[in-house]
Amino acid sequence: MGEPLSAGHGFEPLPIPDDLPLNAPIFHDIERGYSRSGDYPEEEPISSSQSDRRRRKQSDNSPIGRPDGELAEGKKGKTKGKGLTEGDADMDEIPHNNLLLVMPAIGLVLFLGALDQTIVATALPTIAQDLHATPSEYQWVGTAYTLSMTLMAPMNGRVSDIIGRKFMLYGAIIDFTLFSALCGAAKNMTWLIVARAFQGMGGGCIVGLTSIVTSDIIPLHQRGTYQGYLGGAWGVASVLGPILGGVLTQKASWRWCFYINLPTCAIAFALLVVTLKLNPVRRLTPTQFLNTFDFFGLYVYLIRAALLIVGFSTAADDGFKHPKAYAVIIVGGILFLSVIPNSLLTKRNAIIPARMFKNRTTLFFLIGSTLHSTAFLPANYLIPQLLQGVRGLDAIQSGVQLLPFAVLVAVNTIIAGQINSRLRIIRPVAWVGLGMASLAFGLLYKYLSYPIDFSTQEGLFALAGTGIGLSLQVPMLVLQAAMPLKEMAATTAAWTLTRSLGGSVGLAIFTAILNTGLRSRFETIPGYGTIFSVPQSSSGYRALHDLPEGEVRDRVLIAFADSLKLCWALNCAFFGAALLLTLFTRSYSLNRARGPPKPPSPAPEEIPTQLESAEKSTLAIPDSEGKSSLPSVTSADVPETVGTVKYDNKKREE
Repeated sequence: MGEPLSAGHGFEPLPIPDDLPLNAPIFHDIERGYSRSGDYPEEEPISSSQSDRRRRKQSDNSPIGRPDGELAEGKKGKTKGKGLTEGDADMDEIPHNNLLLVMPAIGLVLFLGALDQTIVATALPTIAQDLHATPSEYQWVGTAYTLSMTLMAPMNGRVSDIIGRKFMLYGAIIDFTLFSALCGAAKNMTWLIVARAFQGMGGGCIVGLTSIVTSDIIPLHQRGTYQGYLGGAWGVASVLGPILGGVLTQKASWRWCFYINLPTCAIAFALLVVTLKLNPVRRLTPTQFLNTFDFFGLYVYLIRAALLIVGFSTAADDGFKHPKAYAVIIVGGILFLSVIPNSLLTKRNAIIPARMFKNRTTLFFLIGSTLHSTAFLPANYLIPQLLQGVRGLDAIQSGVQLLPFAVLVAVNTIIAGQINSRLRIIRPVAWVGLGMASLAFGLLYKYLSYPIDFSTQEGLFALAGTGIGLSLQVPMLVLQAAMPLKEMAATTAAWTLTRSLGGSVGLAIFTAILNTGLRSRFETIPGYGTIFSVPQSSSGYRALHDLPEGEVRDRVLIAFADSLKLCWALNCAFFGAALLLTLFTRSYSLNRARGPPKPPSPAPEEIPTQLESAEKSTLAIPDSEGKSSLPSVTSADVPETVGTVKYDNKKREE
């Protein structure tokens, strides 16, 4: 007969009963959301019995909460990665929320944050005229917002883990609303630029935190549906921003491009304060924060983002012949590449988790998302310029012709989310979308020359909108499925960062390419190149079509259409490259175990582990032959606390 039940005095673990609930506290990840993924080495589970080893082997083939090992894309069989990076047995803790009220409020503030990234573009000429802007001030009205928005993106994840999501989200909405009012009331360009910079800080936090909060309140397997709604709001705002800015400037005042945020933000803020419920976070002390946060990586990121955006913005105004633009862009590019070694080598909590660079799926989808945004956001500027510059439409008319593109982006983003959640088909949706978008812009390059056939134009816009919508939000879902819960906020912030940085840099690149193409082509037109200026407003576009009928007018419009062709070709290449990269990835399950929300508590010196078994559960100690030597010992005979596990910051309870 084996040793008595009390052998080991609590330091040698007893076998876990077969009927122990899988969501018992002993399985709960006590570090959920507060530590780096690499801080805890993988250890053997607390029980070493043969039955428990068999149970662990079965759980490898069927992840917790997923009875037959169903894969992320509707397949059956052995799970690839169990829905997250190997070895992380995480549990979703989802607070109860009234999603019918919370999600519209989140979508509304996201819409406004994305709208202000593009709405000012068509209002800038009028703003510059009213406030007597210099050329450099003209440039900084748009750059100040996009730059500060991009700079705030990487801090959303780590900082919200420390100070709390609500506090940061509410502060961002207040900041965005206050400085929107100050932008609308601006009396000079310095006032407007400073207010735009602070408004961009709020907008950057809003765009990032809405995705993080959605991930906190929606289970992973249902997240695609709601992220689809948010993606639709983002897509519509990005597409309609330039058109809405032109309409407000033409029919009311450019100041309403900013005042429109005030009532809508107030409604969304009130709804969120009343209805939003989130799990509390474990707050770090100032000393802990200073000792763990990657300040060096943050500074390098801030410098490189500023250099890239300013460098390409300079090229947009002065052309690529200016050596200053090249120097700034090269230095920014070198610093941009330094993010990978810094994240891999730092011992601190990196801005972008190191595991995202070690995992092929997360790395390739992160790059693919960057390429997607580099092509998508500039397209929202280029298409209105095509309609107004080549077709001669005003802001309202171009908005009507652009409406199918905007609607299809939004609708297909929602459809993609439904397919993700209901059919568990994830990566193929993104592949189809990227392929369609690449094909659409390739056809735009081939067929959209002056004069433009209306049916061809709308058909290609429809194809592009469908492809962009299908691939807009899917990468974030893939990233979240492939990363552990403790890195969820940082992962979502990294995705937001790639979209903000890619869009900002892409906009500067495409503007520089278009302006350079227009200059070089217009200079070759006799009698026109000497009076050339790049059109910046609806009046500038009308001036092209007010030229006398004849060869000069036709050559001007042909030159405008041909200058856009290189932009369409680059868009085709960016979407195609994103497609090729994401083909070499793997699938991850959307299902994770569910656990009840638990308020965080300070890490104690010792954490007692309790076995919560049924009243009549049987415990057995195996002898040397693996047979039970105590056939009928009930839980009533066992002390409630079986043992004590020493806890420090380098080990994890299994």
